[in-house]
Amino acid sequence: MTSKLERLLAGGTVAWDRALVTDGLSPEAVAQITAVTPAAPDKTWVVIDHDAPAGSVAVAEQQKALLDWARRAGTVFRSGRGIGYALLLEAGLTQGEIVLSGGSHAAAVGAAGAVGLSLPPAELARALERGQVSLPPAPLLRLAVTGTLSPYLSVRDLAWTLIRSGLCRGKAVAIHAPQLTPAQAMDLCGLLGAAGAVTAFCAEADAPADETVDLSALRPMAVLPGDAGQTVPASGTDGLRVNQVFIGGCGGGSLEALRETAALWRGRTVCPYVRVMVAPATSAVYVQALEEGLMDVFLDAGALVMNQGCSACWAQSQGRCDQAEVFVSTGSINCAGWAGKAHNGICLTSVRRAAQAALSGSLYES
Repeated sequence: MTSKLERLLAGGTVAWDRALVTDGLSPEAVAQITAVTPAAPDKTWVVIDHDAPAGSVAVAEQQKALLDWARRAGTVFRSGRGIGYALLLEAGLTQGEIVLSGGSHAAAVGAAGAVGLSLPPAELARALERGQVSLPPAPLLRLAVTGTLSPYLSVRDLAWTLIRSGLCRGKAVAIHAPQLTPAQAMDLCGLLGAAGAVTAFCAEADAPADETVDLSALRPMAVLPGDAGQTVPASGTDGLRVNQVFIGGCGGGSLEALRETAALWRGRTVCPYVRVMVAPATSAVYVQALEEGLMDVFLDAGALVMNQGCSACWAQSQGRCDQAEVFVSTGSINCAGWAGKAHNGICLTSVRRAAQAALSGSLYES
């Protein structure tokens, strides 16, 4: 762990290395942030990724405000190229970099060993203007991950097991898990950060672990509607009839997630009574999936292939549901009203279970 990170976790003030501002922020947050001039515009990324293309005039106005601010300030600007966290990782982050964001999944950049911090709007605006950030003291949890995942388990089962235990809440989690792929690490870190960890990041084993988790001892898990804390054994959702399935977002939009889905769907057809959506995380993933013929598999199976970005994980204009419908998602958000004003039926699952639910029309453990 770097001395810079040690100072930050001890409650000190340090210079940040990257900052990410997206259209996922509230109008009030956008107003606060665009009122300041970033101290390091070349390290500030403004990304339109949540509601892209814009689903309403109000959203278009907010995105225009971000675009105008990015132009005035001279920041990096990306629109329609994919999920901001994934774009940062594709652009190259290094171990120990401090990355600021207003999004709840900022810790996703921990896949590269960077330290993603989710800040309230006023704090993010202040940090952008000053070029520095400080935190209340945060305890460090060194977590060692051993063993290997079976084909019927995913890194989400690890994340949800940890979330259910409460072990990571309020802590900065340094994860030693060299067996995980970058996409798996991104999903794990992002989910832990969104569920109450101060941050989560992949690190070398430079000290004895405080806790150890064996991947081979995990059981399949799922998250019921409400929030990230509603984790249950996946058997608790067995037989649940499904109306909509989304494979995309930080957890389902990676190339390896799309490959896993295509392997299950090749030569088969999704249930005709289920709305099935697939969205790559970034343009680079989209192009590679095209080259590998994965998009052909999705279209032949009867799924709707959507543009790169947060897509129906955001569910504010795409993928909305009727009040009583069950929405199975590989995204990261399952709060009430997210996919419709009166809707409270988003279940979060692994890519494999979501892909199988798309075929059968029902949710099962494996």
